[in-house]
Amino acid sequence: MNNNCLPSSMLISLFEQLPGCWGCKDTQSRFVHVNHAYARLIGARAPDELIGKSDDQLPGAIAEHAKAFREQDLQVIESGRYMRVLNIHPYPGDKWQAHVFTKVPWYGDDGEILGTIFHGQALNDNPMLEIGQWICKAAAAEPVESLATESMKSGMQLSTRESEVLFFHQFGKKPQFIAQSLGVSVKTIENHFANLRVKLGAASKTELVDKALENGVGCKIPDSLLKQQLTLVLSESF
Repeated sequence: MNNNCLPSSMLISLFEQLPGCWGCKDTQSRFVHVNHAYARLIGARAPDELIGKSDDQLPGAIAEHAKAFREQDLQVIESGRYMRVLNIHPYPGDKWQAHVFTKVPWYGDDGEILGTIFHGQALNDNPMLEIGQWICKAAAAEPVESLATESMKSGMQLSTRESEVLFFHQFGKKPQFIAQSLGVSVKTIENHFANLRVKLGAASKTELVDKALENGVGCKIPDSLLKQQLTLVLSESF
């Protein structure tokens, strides 16, 4: 591996101190460096075990999506855009986990692209709710947790499909995308949206996310999605 592609000691130090899974790959999608958090997630004993390897050489079932990971990396390199990807996989110990990985171009000192830098954040029980809480605190509004408590008292329940549709909607996915991902028709998805608007008291799809935060629902990835491997591009941006 070209020494020019090796990350600096400062970058390596940042990878270890920042939360989540961090690392970088070269233009051939081979790991140049990963932090200990990513190594533990994959099941490697130490980060060095992954250096020089490609995704298809990773342990476990995650290697089955190596082609998709490679295509994502190439798209980031060629477009110069960052990409957010939802990954759901079984990791060592047969524990299913969901992460949102952000991939960005990795530039050298003279501006050439050395590969990609990635960061993975686990989707915990209430990532969307935490965001809403901070927004409300900043605006000196009523805390979301109190609103959520009232909703729990009211016994509001979403069906499995409604929870799945709301989850994808929170990431900005369109009905056509959701229908394809869930293997149902667009009409079926639109029916679920109609039911969600009624249950959450939302006047439109746009208002659904706000209403979901207010009512304390849709704040975690549905358990039903943690049953099959998935890698989906959520967004791209310059």
